[in-house]
Amino acid sequence: MKSRYALLPLLAIVFFAYVSWEHIRDLLQIANTYAKFPSLRKELCTYPLTYEEAEVASRSEALAPKILHQIVLSEGRNNSFAKYESARQSCISVHPDWQHWLWTDNNATEWVSTHYPDVLPHYLHYPQTIQRTNILRYLLLHQYGGVYLDMDITCRVPLDNLRHLPFLTPGAHPAGINNAFILTKPQHLFLTQAIGRIKQHNLRWGLPYVENMLSTGCMFISNAWLEYMARNDEHKWEDKVFILADQDGQLESHMLRGKITTPLFEHGGASSWHGWDSQVILLIGQYYKFLLVICGATVVFWIGVMSYAIWGRPAFMKRRRVSGYDYEKLWQDRE
Repeated sequence: MKSRYALLPLLAIVFFAYVSWEHIRDLLQIANTYAKFPSLRKELCTYPLTYEEAEVASRSEALAPKILHQIVLSEGRNNSFAKYESARQSCISVHPDWQHWLWTDNNATEWVSTHYPDVLPHYLHYPQTIQRTNILRYLLLHQYGGVYLDMDITCRVPLDNLRHLPFLTPGAHPAGINNAFILTKPQHLFLTQAIGRIKQHNLRWGLPYVENMLSTGCMFISNAWLEYMARNDEHKWEDKVFILADQDGQLESHMLRGKITTPLFEHGGASSWHGWDSQVILLIGQYYKFLLVICGATVVFWIGVMSYAIWGRPAFMKRRRVSGYDYEKLWQDRE
């Protein structure tokens, strides 16, 4: 009877691990991205371009079409984009011969329904507007290609001399890639694979910032990118993913985080969707090694507890107890 009840804690842990496995998987993917990113061999696009690089760009076939996508979904907290109009106009003015497509609630949902019906149920049931905005940018770029820009980005220079690249985005802090600016050709293999991950990563976390980041945001696309790199060691040119860097190969000067000016853009750092839990994911990134040690120690501790509950004391403790019992019995017999 004792051993039967001793199994209950173990069964509870197994059940918890089973129902939470997808969440555990996502957390392990974050740790994997943070751990591998510093030493990962990345495809870099150095900008500003050198004279030789500019010559190559001018002679190369343009892969990304001249389409600028921007998204404003109005059911969120900030349902007016008037304050972003000057930033948007700056991008229009430096790309006068481009198409400028603004996606809103009036055209976005019907478009997703027509072109990506399998994604539509997730798109409709995301609890946050930013989740729909994130997914919509991946779908639009996959279908049409071109450039996606967040509404709070001011364009400093034209992007025409980067259109020969199959996919380009800045790095993210502290690891991974960003999704505030993406330049890509249509039907890029990376976006195809990322879209295929939408269903399995549509999870509830109870933390709005974390939920968005892992289901659709920068950690979602970063984890997808790391998996893409691992699956395809040697990409063909048209399947490569490039990350913006300076002439020294450093990514920081192009990162779009906070209010910052980069060689290509001015980033307003609106972050209107950040919730009360916005520091959680950053703390995980900063202290992921320490957290892994704590998690490992916790697992070992509970394995020990369960082992004791199921099989009782270790053999050496049992021998000591038996020896003591025999000694006491012998003393009683002598009396």
